Amino acid sequence: MQTIVDTMLKETEISGYPARRSHRTYTPEFKSQLVAACQQPGVSIAALAGQHGMNANVLHRWLKEHQRNGCHRLLAQPGSKSRLAEFVSIPLTTPMPTPADHGQSQEIRIELRKGALTLVLTWPAQRAADLANWTAAVLK
Repeated sequence: MQTIVDTMLKETEISGYPARRSHRTYTPEFKSQLVAACQQPGVSIAALAGQHGMNANVLHRWLKEHQRNGCHRLLAQPGSKSRLAEFVSIPLTTPMPTPADHGQSQEIRIELRKGALTLVLTWPAQRAADLANWTAAVLK
């Protein structure tokens, strides 16, 4: 019995674990590039993390941080086109008619198309704030 205890003590003194890896740091550009890559359709986050030798949980954390507070965005390089979609405001050339002009209530009509599928959504114009809240909830 004494020899088993002595053997266990000797084996535990020899560490079977490799040296602990230090904490990795990543540049903001690298983080933003991977977050942008994750947002492409059909991309596997686990596969992308594996390709870069990192844990997928780190990439998931970056995505959550990006969704919560907008960090990890790609910044446009001077002299190059931005890869991010930009908001383009379009001025209205004619004023929108009021409900009294047509004798009926106005509706907001949204038409979304993807391939052969078309979704048409109509919403009362006076409830535009509710439409904005609904859209935000659906897109989460």
